[in-house]
Amino acid sequence: MRSFTLKIVGAAAMSLLMGTGQGYAQSSDDVIERLRTRYDAMQAMRATFSQTTSSTFLDNVEHFEGDILIQGDQYRIEMANQTIVTNTIVSWVFNRSENQVLINDYEPDENTFSLTTFLDEFDSAYDVVSYERKDKLDVLALRPQDPLSMFRDVTLWADGDIVVRLDVVDMNDVKMKFELSDIQFNPELSDQTFIFSIPNGVEVIDLREN
Repeated sequence: MRSFTLKIVGAAAMSLLMGTGQGYAQSSDDVIERLRTRYDAMQAMRATFSQTTSSTFLDNVEHFEGDILIQGDQYRIEMANQTIVTNTIVSWVFNRSENQVLINDYEPDENTFSLTTFLDEFDSAYDVVSYERKDKLDVLALRPQDPLSMFRDVTLWADGDIVVRLDVVDMNDVKMKFELSDIQFNPELSDQTFIFSIPNGVEVIDLREN
């Protein structure tokens, strides 16, 4: 579940569509200031994502894609065969192919790249190593200030004031590429957005301690 938690973990929500095309930045400071203004105003985000993970330790390149919705540390990830939801108290993982949902207490994982945490800290917890314009995007190579960070390098790709791609390398040389599109900021959310409604007939495995 290295996704966003893409904890993927945890991950996005950051109502504008991806890419504002706001001209050429003069320096990395211009890019960071523009991004900081955008993400300081973000309460939630909905996006389509693609994640690719590769490593010499993996037999095959792993690829995931789907839709992500984030608000603070809460997130909902919808993929073809799996749905992952947390409200920061309970986590649900629904595997469609097995017709099974796993329920567990939510536990943040510091060893997993968190999109939400990164967007909160990219200008305070990372140093800029280099800046360039490439394919009409601003590209920042970043390095964490914490020498004990699990992540060695992060390359941020921005279209105007919106992050559209992140390339991450961890201390084990695992390489992850996250791409975001169809981004909407501060979408309207219901009270049930970050609670998984279990379909009838699904096997439930409850792993919570209480």
